[in-house]
Amino acid sequence: MIVWNSWKKGVGLALALALVAAPAVAATVIAVDVAKTADFGAKRAAIEQALAGDETFAEITPEARSRALALMSEMDALIGRTGSVDTLPPVQQVEVFNRQEELNQILARASDDSRLVCRRERPTGSKMPTNSCKTVAERRRAREGDKDLLMTIQKAEAKVDVR
Repeated sequence: MIVWNSWKKGVGLALALALVAAPAVAATVIAVDVAKTADFGAKRAAIEQALAGDETFAEITPEARSRALALMSEMDALIGRTGSVDTLPPVQQVEVFNRQEELNQILARASDDSRLVCRRERPTGSKMPTNSCKTVAERRRAREGDKDLLMTIQKAEAKVDVR
């Protein structure tokens, strides 16, 4: 019994660490770091190309996409004056890094929402399981739609006078 509990704790800890580390790994893949990026123009072009048609950002909203493009333009304008973040005055360095953090948040959120998750499910009335693959955002929208439908049904039933 003691061995089993220790094993369960170890597996639970490993899963918890994996869940905590997964967003950090995803964020580092797409993150912008102007202090380490020698050529911001190349990084900007790669992000713009990914935003244009890559599956990494398939679920990005038009508002988030336009904000990300605007942030990159603002950062490019600030960095372009001197060519490096290190040579900017401290106030402008802070402006660049604030824009960088906002951009990284937008990209990380869009990347997480665009992640494809597949589940093995049995449709109602069938014993044959099928694969159901949807993005995280599609699953969230379906869940919220189902919740809204249930609330509408409950409100309609409450209005019906049962005698």
